[in-house]
Amino acid sequence: MSQNEETESRYTEIKSKDILASIAELNSGLTFQEKETKQILGEIYSIVIALDYVEKAYLRDLVSSAQYTNSVNKLLAQYKTYLGNEEVRKAFVDLDHFKRKYDIVASNAITRLERGIPITVEHAIVDAQATGGTIASDNSAQRKGNYNGKDVAEATGNFITVMDALKLNYKAKDQLHPLLAELLLSINKVTQSDFEHRKKLVNWIVKINKMRVEDTLNDNEIRELLFDLDLAYKSFYSLLE
Repeated sequence: MSQNEETESRYTEIKSKDILASIAELNSGLTFQEKETKQILGEIYSIVIALDYVEKAYLRDLVSSAQYTNSVNKLLAQYKTYLGNEEVRKAFVDLDHFKRKYDIVASNAITRLERGIPITVEHAIVDAQATGGTIASDNSAQRKGNYNGKDVAEATGNFITVMDALKLNYKAKDQLHPLLAELLLSINKVTQSDFEHRKKLVNWIVKINKMRVEDTLNDNEIRELLFDLDLAYKSFYSLLE
């Protein structure tokens, strides 16, 4: 090892010890729960930054739609899992508070966290490479009314599932958001067409995603969501005829 390399190695070692000492000092006097909460908030910060890089990479066409969708879904799932901890949720407050407190500049990530679904799901963007280059032929088949029966049945079933859930008084964020996201995914498998009232489903997914965990839809909102689901289902069904 040269003298410069040895000096650099010693400097790195000293800096590492300084950093560890600073962390130990910051954590002194904290309970185990408080230390864990701080650590998880740090993980959430890392997720926001990572998500922003993924969003920018996709916008610059550096990753495929499939790679983007998988990465975003994973990061969104981790984000929601961490916020499932009540103590962390109290310290986090909300996304806007967290962003301002830690001076986060990551507009693409913030938008994606607010919407709660990848842009590819929101706009029914499918990766031709991931589907074996069949998108063009699939779209041609759809224009002729030749839809995949299994996919149509799955989407129809998901429409019914969401409407039944609302009638059974499902009204919390953690109850409805996964069902609506799954519905949109199944619709995208059938068609990439932006049919009438599809946008309303996206708007509901975003609205429910912005709710706090303890919030619920009121009776008027449930009736409105049921009405919009019925309209979207009828538009979807008309598309198949």
